[in-house]
Amino acid sequence: MAQRRHDNPTAATLEEIEHLGDRVVGWVGRNPRPVLAALAAILLVAGTWGGVAQYRRSRAAQATTALEDTRSAYLAAMGAAPTAGEVPEPANPETARRIRAEFARRFGGVAADHGGTPAAPLALLEAGRLQLELGEREAALAAWRQAAVTAEPALRAFLWVRIAQAEEDAGRWAEAAEGHARAGDTAAYPLRYAALGDAARCWAEAGEREKAVALYKRIRAESPQTRLPEHLAARLRELEASLQ
Repeated sequence: MAQRRHDNPTAATLEEIEHLGDRVVGWVGRNPRPVLAALAAILLVAGTWGGVAQYRRSRAAQATTALEDTRSAYLAAMGAAPTAGEVPEPANPETARRIRAEFARRFGGVAADHGGTPAAPLALLEAGRLQLELGEREAALAAWRQAAVTAEPALRAFLWVRIAQAEEDAGRWAEAAEGHARAGDTAAYPLRYAALGDAARCWAEAGEREKAVALYKRIRAESPQTRLPEHLAARLRELEASLQ
């Protein structure tokens, strides 16, 4: 028998598996409680995971509905149709200001009530936009920075671009450069190298020639097909030459 197992390793392996199976069945028969406990634990984990997934889907759906309802209510308050591409400006400036202030709070409330869902950073994006229109730049920046913490990569990059643009408007060039650079460092952002070009421009405005030139070199090395605006490229070439 031993010789046949040596000559036929497959048959020997199958025989060993049969013996192992017999031993496992015997052990289960002699120890039913641990086996049943393990099975119960597996079922509990599976059931809990399924329940968590269902709960998350339900929360995400509720958050999306709350966001869309708030957006529709804002458009209606401003006198726009639900599918309007542009939001009309009310004739009374005080009315416009009151509506924006109210819905900045309401969008912020959606984000607070539905934290951890994809709708939350979108709600903060809307809240920040209205705050910026109200002239509340710092509040808008705070909302967008908060949104960027949990947003998915492409949206996070877009938020950093909005942050950078607001910083530019305030003349804070170094902060603007950092915002554009964060967007440019996001692989999922389709305009990442344009964002790095904006970061280089802002570093140049901030007087940081080395940082501006370093980003210019990076763009040429990583994406030679990217074409920056000629006036910007010319300025960066001049800065590069001045450092040589």
